[in-house]
Amino acid sequence: MSVPGRQVTTPPLGDWLKDDPDIEVVKSRAEQRTVILRRIDLWSALKVSLALYLSMFAVILAGAVLLWFGARSAGLIGNIETLIEDLGFADNGTFQLKGPEILKMAAVIGPILVVLGSLVTVAGVAVFNAMARVFGGVEVTVSDGD
Repeated sequence: MSVPGRQVTTPPLGDWLKDDPDIEVVKSRAEQRTVILRRIDLWSALKVSLALYLSMFAVILAGAVLLWFGARSAGLIGNIETLIEDLGFADNGTFQLKGPEILKMAAVIGPILVVLGSLVTVAGVAVFNAMARVFGGVEVTVSDGD
């Protein structure tokens, strides 16, 4: 690129990263748009809520199992059993927390709560759709950039 009255030299290796003074950069403003959310698909809400609640159930169940094993190995479960017996809620040596039974109950009750939570979410989305039809939806402003 040659400019009249100006000598152009080849920049050393690596200078190609620097800004060229001959090129004018026009900075544009960030564009803003307003979007109105009027309807959420019930099938999409069901799929997303099932995935969310199922993953939450798996994480909570895995965490509870790890906490149980940690508490059992640290002797905390035995201390809790002794405390309950000392407080008079059970005879001495008769109260015992049973981990496998607790895990089975959590494995049965958890998926039921997942399905119920998803159905409640879908019902909430249906109420949102009805209210958006009456009141016009939710207005959201979206912009690209700073």
